[in-house]
Amino acid sequence: MMRDFFKLSILTAFALSPSLGWAADERPKPIDQITLLGLTVTDSDLDSVRKQLWDIGGFKQADSTKRQRNLDKFFTWSRMRDSYYVEFRYDNAGKTTSAYRLFRPQSIEFDNRLTPISTKAVARTIVEQIGQPTRIIRKGWGGSPDYTAYIWQNDQMKVEVDREGSERYGNVFIRYTVMNRDPYFVAEKGK
Repeated sequence: MMRDFFKLSILTAFALSPSLGWAADERPKPIDQITLLGLTVTDSDLDSVRKQLWDIGGFKQADSTKRQRNLDKFFTWSRMRDSYYVEFRYDNAGKTTSAYRLFRPQSIEFDNRLTPISTKAVARTIVEQIGQPTRIIRKGWGGSPDYTAYIWQNDQMKVEVDREGSERYGNVFIRYTVMNRDPYFVAEKGK
């Protein structure tokens, strides 16, 4: 009984703490204004993605995607060393339809420890940009340990922080999906 009282009082103090809430001038951006590598995902296209990654350096484009117009895959070389790669998908007009970032299992660079990267730690970095998630899902199946997945969504954009294979031991990823853009759209020539 006493333990429950302490839990309740700690949670109440945590929730009411002024340092944890957003100040009036520090409101997070709308979900569709989230950025990845300095690019707003909803406004980016094939040329702007390639130019931005070339300008900031530290990425190596996969040879298999250099001549493609619907997919770019960039392996981290000297930047974002907590990740394996970043992948962008485009429609026929070259507009970004989705982006994907796959994290390594552990990284000194992410939180300065050799502990595994968690979905919660990655979600915290997104909360700083666009605020609290719209959905939090507890996942796990077949007797494996469960974990938490986070989703931010509005009419234009969906951002997911989850694990590969929906299991606790899969690598953490962030998927950015533009909701109102058809990946199979074919633009007519001359328009």
